[in-house]
Amino acid sequence: MDGDSPYAIGVERVNNPEQSKYWVDRYHSLGFQQMKIYSSVKRDNVAAVAAEAHRLGMTVTGHIPFGMTAYDGVNAGMDQINHITYIADIMTKPLPADAKREERLRAVADIDFASPEAQKAIEFLKSHGTVLDPTLVVFESFTAGPDKPIDSFEPGVAKVAPELRTQLEEGGMPDQMLGPYRKAFAKDVAIVGALHRAGIPIVAGTDQTVPGYSLYREMELYVEAGFTPMEAIQAATIVPARVMKVDSELGTVEAGKRADLILIDGNPLENIHNIRKVKTVITGGTVYDCAELWRSVGFQP
Repeated sequence: MDGDSPYAIGVERVNNPEQSKYWVDRYHSLGFQQMKIYSSVKRDNVAAVAAEAHRLGMTVTGHIPFGMTAYDGVNAGMDQINHITYIADIMTKPLPADAKREERLRAVADIDFASPEAQKAIEFLKSHGTVLDPTLVVFESFTAGPDKPIDSFEPGVAKVAPELRTQLEEGGMPDQMLGPYRKAFAKDVAIVGALHRAGIPIVAGTDQTVPGYSLYREMELYVEAGFTPMEAIQAATIVPARVMKVDSELGTVEAGKRADLILIDGNPLENIHNIRKVKTVITGGTVYDCAELWRSVGFQP
C-alpha cells in the first residue's frame, strides 16, 4: 500500500487511519499474512497499518517512506525492512539535506562498524527483533559496466527470455558513478554480514532482477558477506518460515512438513554456487523437470 504523492505506485492508497484499517482488514479477509508499506505512506498511517495488522496477527514489512528513517519505521510498528540501503542510511554520519548523490555514496562506503552511528543501528535493530530483507542482488545489478558485464556475476542472464535479457543488460550506472557506487555496494554486503553476526534475522529476497536465478545470487552474496553456506541456505528456507510463523509446515526437510523440495546435482555446502544446479522440483505432490519448466516460459534450461 502507498500514500498519495507524485511518486506513488499503483496500489491501494492509505492516507488516513480509516483507510489504513479498511485495507488491512480487506487483505486479511483475503488470506494475506503480511502488509507491505511503500514510499509515500505518512508516519501516522504506518502506525495505523501496523496497529491493525498486529491486532489481526499479521506482520508489516516494506520501504521506509520519504521523510522517515529506519528508526521511525520500526518505532511506528514495522516488523521488517526491505532493502539494505535503509540500514546503511542510519549507519552513516549525518549529512546535509542537500548532499549530492556522490557524497551520500562515499558516506556509505566509509561506514565504520565501530562508530557510534553503526553500533546504535545494530543495537536498535537487534533489540526490536527487526527482520531485514536486504535484496543485495538488485543493488549489485547497478554495479555492471563495460568492464563488468552483468553476466560476469549473474550467469542466469544468459538464460532468460530475450526480451528480458535486453532490459537487464541495459542497466547499470553512468560511468562517472560506477566507482563510488561499487564501493558503496561492497559496504552494503559487509553490513549484511555485520547484522548477521549480531544475530539480526536476514531473509533472502531479490526485488526486480533475474527471475529464479537472483535468489541463488542473493545466497552467494551472503556467503561473500561471511555466512556459511548452510546459513545462506537457511536465509532462504527456515529463517523466513520462522519469521512468517509457518515453520511447523515448511522450511526444513522433516516428517510431517510439506514435501516441497528441490533436488540439486551437487553439494551447496561444499560450494554455494552448486545451489544453481537444480534438476528437479517437487511441490504439491508433483515432480517437475526443471529444464522443461524453464522452456515453458521462454528461458533456456
